[in-house]
Amino acid sequence: MNRQGFCAYGAEQLLALLPVLEQPLELEKLEVIREAAVRLQACLTLFAPCFPPTRLAFWKRRLRRLIRALNALRDHQRLLQLIPKGRVRLRLQQRIEMQLSKAQQAWQRIQSDHVLNEIRGLSQRLYRLHPQTTPEGLHSTAQPSEIADYARARWQALWRTNLKSLESGGQNAGVRWGRLQLMLTVAQMLAPLLPDEIPLNRLQARYQQLDAEQFRERARTLLTELKEQERQLTLHYCGSLRGFRRIEQEFDEWIASLDTL
Repeated sequence: MNRQGFCAYGAEQLLALLPVLEQPLELEKLEVIREAAVRLQACLTLFAPCFPPTRLAFWKRRLRRLIRALNALRDHQRLLQLIPKGRVRLRLQQRIEMQLSKAQQAWQRIQSDHVLNEIRGLSQRLYRLHPQTTPEGLHSTAQPSEIADYARARWQALWRTNLKSLESGGQNAGVRWGRLQLMLTVAQMLAPLLPDEIPLNRLQARYQQLDAEQFRERARTLLTELKEQERQLTLHYCGSLRGFRRIEQEFDEWIASLDTL
């Protein structure tokens, strides 16, 4: 199997992502950067055999922290769009500011640790070894099946590790959603190499279903946390919960409305 060509294909994918992740992390660019970070995580998983294991583990640790913060921000903003006014919206906006600060810290740590520069340097080296790596170029070479064979082996290994675990009932929706998001991104990258073997439509349908499920779960948890914080604030400043009843009702109404999404 042509590992060299497969790794060069991965290097090409990585080099295209890095400029997006080098942009300053701002609220307006949040989803673009989040998608690039998820795709980078998928690249590092799919093309793991192409990179030194110790550096790969370090990159992925730094990246996981950023993705966790960006995923949380995505859910916060999505919930904010459903709430037009009131105390709940105010508290949610304050939480978004705090989460954005966490995401920016994680992004700055990636920059200060030179993670992206390391990935760029090693990817450029891999790409120079086999520069004709576009999907069209791969299928027009003399031995395209060798690259497809290596891609198939990687897909089957990741399928066994990640997708089969999605069927177990022991994981919450957030964990299953994260694994499925990773595998859907991997599938999108491998589809040009294995067009008749990747169940892309089935994965996309499952992802949409699980995305809605995990959002309801996370939104319910978030609103419950905000309600408890509001209760503690009222008790601290007023000495009683008499003024909290109306606010509690507002929170409970929004929590109940999540079941209709």
